[in-house]
Amino acid sequence: MKLSERLCAAMKLKSFLLTSLLVSATGAAERPPGLKLMLPEEIYAAPGIESCIYFRNVVDSAVPDQYACEVRCQKGRQGKYRWFWTPGPEDAGKSFELELRLFNDYGLVISGKTRIVVAGAAANPERKITLALLADSGINCGYPQHLMKLMHSQGFPNYMPVGSLSGVNQLAKPGEAAHDGYGGFSWNSFLSRWFYSEEELPPVQQAAEREQMLKLGVRKLPKSQAWRLRSPLLKLENGKKILDIPGWLARINQGKTPDFIIVQLGGNDMFGCRPEKLDSQIAAVMAQAGRLLTELRKHAPDAVIGVATAPAGCGQDGFGANYGCRQSQYQYRRNIQRYNRELPVTVRKLADPKILIVPLHQCIDPDCSYLTAEVPVHARSSKKVCRDSNALHASKEGGMQLGDALYCWLRKQLEK
Repeated sequence: MKLSERLCAAMKLKSFLLTSLLVSATGAAERPPGLKLMLPEEIYAAPGIESCIYFRNVVDSAVPDQYACEVRCQKGRQGKYRWFWTPGPEDAGKSFELELRLFNDYGLVISGKTRIVVAGAAANPERKITLALLADSGINCGYPQHLMKLMHSQGFPNYMPVGSLSGVNQLAKPGEAAHDGYGGFSWNSFLSRWFYSEEELPPVQQAAEREQMLKLGVRKLPKSQAWRLRSPLLKLENGKKILDIPGWLARINQGKTPDFIIVQLGGNDMFGCRPEKLDSQIAAVMAQAGRLLTELRKHAPDAVIGVATAPAGCGQDGFGANYGCRQSQYQYRRNIQRYNRELPVTVRKLADPKILIVPLHQCIDPDCSYLTAEVPVHARSSKKVCRDSNALHASKEGGMQLGDALYCWLRKQLEK
């Protein structure tokens, strides 16, 4: 070996030894530039209901499973993939700090803290409680129905969700778990979506009206389902679509302001965004969110408005089943995590103490709470395995986890 080669090897060894000593002395490792923790400021809990933090949901990394997780909290249990805890009656009204620490082979990489807040006794559980919900097709996993059953069974007999629909795209009937959740809807959809069914065109007599309908947009949808084409918050006035939140409230709640309004969106806003357009897309979405929240506050001055973070979906099998190669779990995950980081910033800018974040992204099992199907291992195998079959839509059990988290948040607000 030449002298220069020996010197180079010696310098590399020295650098390695110094790095090893530094890591062992400090117990810390260099943090990758993009790594962040997505822990909410507070996670809500309630006696008798399991609260969860799934590590993959709160580690903003392309490969979150490469890190070892360590939870420090006086309550609950740490499993391989999650922290979980079911408070008892003795925990009501208390709160506990939780710290999540991530390690690699070189030591501590990053840590973050949140607070587990357990709801206490409600101020008046017998009073009438109304809740309106604006959402997308993720609502079809049944969490409004689960939330209503949970509220009634836990001593809130006069809880009543209000809205236009119930179940999956069915017009609401009295006594059902009503909502306004529409497939494909985004923040901007509620602000501006107004199309017509092509079946609505033939009866139109006036050429000007027909022209206006064509200009606004026509879709191939049966007239019986035309309500899916238009935001429930809009109306036409002098040929222009305008926000009509009072009209929406009149239809769903006899013109009265609901006690609570929850908005659970984000998936459709961010779904198809490519990396080079992420900054401009997130800026546009947050502007739309700010506008809709401001309008809701204007017409519902006394309502508590909850803004829910968005779950990141399941694994790649689900994305492949739905979208082929048009969208990957990796890219969608990065998009929605950026959305979840920016959403609390937008809410804080509104400076309204009754517009609050509802943390949902951490609570749903990314491995076992989405729709699945039995499929062959490959084309030459008779063996079948269970794989994710739907990227973004939770199973009934996943809907119950989301409903549990909403219940815990709502219970905390009802203390006041």
